[in-house]
Amino acid sequence: MAERLTEQDTGPSGEMAFTYRWYRKFLQELRANGYRFRPFSASIGYGDIVLRHDMDLSVDAAVTMAHIEADLGIEATYCVLLTSSLYNPHEATHRAALREIESLGHDVALHFSTHEYWPADEPPATGDIEARVREEQSMLETIVSPSETVSFHRPPTWVLNREFDAFRSTYESALLDEIGYVADSSQRWRNNSPDVDDFPDTAQVLTHPGLWGRSDATFAERVAQATEAACGHADRTTREQFIDGETA
Repeated sequence: MAERLTEQDTGPSGEMAFTYRWYRKFLQELRANGYRFRPFSASIGYGDIVLRHDMDLSVDAAVTMAHIEADLGIEATYCVLLTSSLYNPHEATHRAALREIESLGHDVALHFSTHEYWPADEPPATGDIEARVREEQSMLETIVSPSETVSFHRPPTWVLNREFDAFRSTYESALLDEIGYVADSSQRWRNNSPDVDDFPDTAQVLTHPGLWGRSDATFAERVAQATEAACGHADRTTREQFIDGETA
């Protein structure tokens, strides 16, 4: 039987807490209510949830969530941003982390930023989007075996409800408007957390692992933590390469 979410899982003002403890209980309750977790490649039907994570802020937090899900026998899709200023998927530590996530039975997919290529108010042709996506998928293929699913980073309106021949978008109508869509973007769950007893019959659930931790924190605090962690990682690896490893 799943543990019920309690007052211990809320922050000081009574809102839900963005903690791994809250997240684990949330998944347990969904499973106890009969929901099945399915990959994006599956045929999605009544009682199914597709669970997606956009890795905007932290690879380490994504690994932690991947282990929580694996412990519960749940499969999710982790979307990697190749153009992040906070982590480099090709760097050894982060490359190993992505492979660890994949080894736990999760799908790894591309988190594609249109903002690196086109202004938000100048929608490109479908073929141009597909070509750029394929280029980034090829780079991701040097690290893991990515699925054909693609999640758009901070999606402009011109990718919403749009279908592509070359890949499956997490924002196509069948996954956005035709089923429930539940997301924690900018910690929007803070004051309106999802009620498992009144959950959509079928849903896509999106979380951003960097918004979660062992203790609760605000959105601004999580962003600051991610920035501090990225700077610390850059400092350590740079010193190892250019100072500690320096030879005569």
